[in-house]
Amino acid sequence: MTINWAQCHTRPVLMIPGPTELPYPVIQALNQPPAIQYDRTFDEEVLEPTTLALREVFQTRGEVILLPGSGRTALEAGALSVIEPGDRVLVIGAGQFGILMREIMNRVGADATEFPVEWGARLDLDRLQKAAERLRPKAITLVHNETSTGTTYPAAEVGQIARAVGALFLLDTVSSVAGLDVRTDEWGVDLNMTGSQKCLAAPLGLALVAVSPRAWEAMERRARKAQSYVYDLLRWKEWWMPVSRGGKVPDGAPRRQPVSIPTHLTAAMRVAVRLILEEGLPHRFRRHEVAAGALRRGVAAMGLDMFPDTSLLSNTVSCIRTPRGIEPAAVVALMRERYGILIGTGLDRIRTTTLRIGTMGITASPLYVLPTLGALELALRDLGAKCEPGAGVAAAQAAFADAS
Repeated sequence: MTINWAQCHTRPVLMIPGPTELPYPVIQALNQPPAIQYDRTFDEEVLEPTTLALREVFQTRGEVILLPGSGRTALEAGALSVIEPGDRVLVIGAGQFGILMREIMNRVGADATEFPVEWGARLDLDRLQKAAERLRPKAITLVHNETSTGTTYPAAEVGQIARAVGALFLLDTVSSVAGLDVRTDEWGVDLNMTGSQKCLAAPLGLALVAVSPRAWEAMERRARKAQSYVYDLLRWKEWWMPVSRGGKVPDGAPRRQPVSIPTHLTAAMRVAVRLILEEGLPHRFRRHEVAAGALRRGVAAMGLDMFPDTSLLSNTVSCIRTPRGIEPAAVVALMRERYGILIGTGLDRIRTTTLRIGTMGITASPLYVLPTLGALELALRDLGAKCEPGAGVAAAQAAFADAS
């Protein structure tokens, strides 16, 4: 009889590139009576402390805005708030989510030019600089950590190019904030846009945008108002931010939320941010680095190759080539149904040739990485691949031991 090892579990362990596993205190924060989102105590005792603490995570002195939604909500809110119809935008398209930003820019009426990058390949900064100098765009967009390919791109250098041509720098950090060292102010990021459910290790349902003074100025200089009432970020400055932080609300006066904020999700985010800051950003970034390195060593010991260029390997999403003749979807199904661990296939054009494994938040640890490698090896062997028993787990254990 074949044993179904997943049958004794109530759900699969999430080792996908988000949503990720939640720390127990974050789960407990959701188990509270309902609060009133427009009550002053919620604004002053929950929402504001959360956004102020998020400044440390984003490494910014600017305002961090919370919205109901997801990472894509943050991307669209950022785009439609600063871009007017006809504005030139240079979109770096290095994967599925770079292409998504191109589509968002088209929807808001931008004159968008894509700077194509081969998936998994390096970004040619010299060629990008020439394109920016030729186009003189209002904004340049980049996906810092391309979730579809497991690649991390040089955001600091792209920010320098944007500044040199007077462009706003819009950065998608959906799978990097709180897992990778994202330096919003130092890199000159004007809109840092992310979601709650990945490295922040909070529940899905919140979009987050850090806004620079240059971005606020761009919103205020618009010839006409943004086309969305709900996601126009400028209304946060007008209705919610106090004068002492550059807003329009007199200090000490009641605020108005431009859109109703989910109270339970905000309470959970507050706990998630507290846990991040208690751990300390340097330690957290190092933990993600070691965990991803251990996963990669384990994968290599199993005879598997990474998809991206080795200089771009992400510490939060690993994109792995599957052995010839083995369907990624079959690996995913077997790991979930028989071994109780959920990973993902690649996306779009690499869906049938790659697997993706997340090391995000609490899953960036031996507690999650070692069982995942063990289940991956078992699933591959079940599907006919030849793997030396235990090689992947042993290599990863050695990597964790070397770092301790």
